[in-house]
Amino acid sequence: MLLALLLQTTPAPPPAPPVMPLGHHGGMAAMTCPVGGETFEAWRSGTYSTYGSRPDGKPYSYMPFPFPLPECPSNRLVVFDDFTPADVAKLTTLIATPDYRSLVAGDVPYYRAAWLANRLGRPETQSLWLLLRAIWTVTPDAMTQGDAALSKRYQTEFAARVATLPATTDPAERRALSARGANALRQLGRFDEAEAMRRTAAALPPASGEGPAETSGWKRFLTELAPVIAARDTRIEPIALLGDMQQPLACIDADALTAADRTICDSEPVASQVAELRRSRAKTRSN
Repeated sequence: MLLALLLQTTPAPPPAPPVMPLGHHGGMAAMTCPVGGETFEAWRSGTYSTYGSRPDGKPYSYMPFPFPLPECPSNRLVVFDDFTPADVAKLTTLIATPDYRSLVAGDVPYYRAAWLANRLGRPETQSLWLLLRAIWTVTPDAMTQGDAALSKRYQTEFAARVATLPATTDPAERRALSARGANALRQLGRFDEAEAMRRTAAALPPASGEGPAETSGWKRFLTELAPVIAARDTRIEPIALLGDMQQPLACIDADALTAADRTICDSEPVASQVAELRRSRAKTRSN
């Protein structure tokens, strides 16, 4: 998500410090807190690339995902959107509540953003996308250990809220969120519910203006998700659900391979790519 960093401010804020130059991939930039007018610096993204994504949607990249949200140092407001004057008035009250202070102590910034979005009356879909990014924050990967308890709680809430999206929700958004919800239920070990949500997502019609590539991409993911659910696989990154660029790497680097994993790793073109990666790594080590 591209974060909006040019924000409306409270009346007569102190002048902002000069904007720091951004590097190619991003850097620190000056900001003014919408509530209270405090000036601070926050990281914002520049140019970057991704190459596939985890089953929960977290992109694979040389950049850390999700990108950090700007957070006012003193009052701990997470700046996840442009805020109108009416929003600022509500936020002033919301961030002073015991509930928000409790979230500051125990939850990640993207979860707080989802909480605030909900209470500002933002669309439920916007709050859910923020919640999904909270899941990325606490789910273990090669870089972090994550937080299993928070991951379980966030995934449980995410799936429950996706299940109650109204039928009037845009089909493209409902399909995408339901696909991620079905995956969350799979990771939670709630396989019957995961399959039911997967079937619901697969049955949704194409949305107005939705491109065929996007439709076919979700159709492929939902088709590949079915046997993983049937196998009662709760892993974060089953090889069957990884993209073409990630499968060969996973075949080499996985701690253990299931029978389904081996079938994929031994098939072409994955097997040839695995062999080439092994040769490349051996050559690097020998040098």
